[in-house]
This record gives sequence, structure tokens and C-alpha cells, in this order.
Amino acid sequence: MFLFIQTRNKEVIKKINSLDTSVGEIYDSLANGEMLGFASYVFVMDSYIGFASTMMAPRFTSFGAFINDVLQAIGINDYQFNLIPFLHQASKADVMSMPFIGKSTIQINKDNGFFDDVVNCLGGSVDEFEDVDSFEIIIKPKNKKNIEKAVKKMVTAISDDGLEKLLIKAKDDLHPSLIDLYLAGNGLVADNITTRDEREIAQKVREKIANNSVLQMKVANHEQDEAIKQVEIKAISKFYNDSAWANAVPVIQDTNS
Repeated sequence: MFLFIQTRNKEVIKKINSLDTSVGEIYDSLANGEMLGFASYVFVMDSYIGFASTMMAPRFTSFGAFINDVLQAIGINDYQFNLIPFLHQASKADVMSMPFIGKSTIQINKDNGFFDDVVNCLGGSVDEFEDVDSFEIIIKPKNKKNIEKAVKKMVTAISDDGLEKLLIKAKDDLHPSLIDLYLAGNGLVADNITTRDEREIAQKVREKIANNSVLQMKVANHEQDEAIKQVEIKAISKFYNDSAWANAVPVIQDTNS
């Protein structure tokens, strides 16, 4: 597990005293040379990378850019580091097995019969909606309410024709927090971690990896894909040696020392 930290010194971040509701500047609490850092966690496996981050922490796109900056800094310009996510599309059976369903989003174009139903409901004509590409409908539950029956009714009734997006937030016994199920379009293979204790994060990630059957399937398919070449890139592999880094990255001397 590696820590990937991004500083955010330009953000407006306040510290709030819950006892007297006083508000202060968090930056006033920092010593000279200290900065606020928001951490993501990078897990390097044999054939893939796991990435865990909080709301304000850097995302995997930033990590990819960072690695390419490092490659350029050590003089490697012939290769580029690209992150390609594992994608997954759920089935209607997956949704039907979920005991709790929350906010759901559906997007349909003119190839779906429901498009005409919406136009007719609005009292519109074909000419009036000629330039409309699609409708996006969001079904929102009341606060903390389960709209399982309503969404399952929609999933059963909606045709796959012209269905551009169907995103459902759901949870079951294996997922105590809401997860995204994509029935149209592909979503990232992901999971949720609820702990804030850094000492538990690595353990939680290992547990999620072991119990995520979709991830296991995607990794197995990836490792067995004969189209993926497995070669040693000597320009990069030599940096397993610490001395190679010392020779490649110039040491900045303090002129005042």
C-alpha cells in the first residue's frame, strides 16, 4: 500500500468548534512549512492497481499524470503510463436481488417506446421534439426510504431498445453502503470502505478484494488475455535499484548550508 497525497492550500477550509459554534482558519493552526494534505491509497497487486480515495483526495487520473511526470523526470520519454479501469454492466437479475434501492437514473432516446409516451404526456408533437436527443429521468426516494418496488417495476417494464443509461443505487447484505449498478452503460468495478482509521484501510481493502466476485472475474479474464503482452521494459525495470534513482534525479543542494 502506498500513500498518494495532494496538497490543497488554496481551498477555503474552516475549523469549527461544536461547543460554541465558533469558526476559525485551519491554516492558522499549521506550523511554518506545514501544508494540508488529502490522501488516497494505492494498492499495487500482481496484475492490477487498486485505488481508494476520499472526497477531496486526488483521483486516479491525477495518479496517472504523476507517474508520467516521474517518467519524464528520469528521462523516459518513449513510454506512457495509462490506467485502464475494469468496467462492468449489471444484469436485471442483479437489481431484482437487491433488497434496498435508492436514487435511480434512466436515460432513453427515440428508439425507446417510453420516449413517445413522455412526449404524449406533455401534449407534444413529433415536430416540437424533433431536436430532442433523449430524456433523462431521475427517481428520488424520500429521505432514507426504500423505493425497491417502484424501481423494480420500472426495470421490468422498460425496453432495452434506446436505453442509453440506467443507473441504480442499491445495497444488500454484502454492501452495507449504496453501490452503483449500471444496467445500461458500463460502470467502474468498485466498492465502498467506511472506516476512517488509516490502520484499518489496508485490511478493509483486502477484504473487499477477496469478496468482490466481479473483480475476481475481471482480473482472471485480464490475466488470461493472450492479446496483452507481458514484456520487461529495461528502461523502467532498472529503477528497482536505489542507485539508479540517485543517478537519474539530480540532488538539489541548499545554497545556505
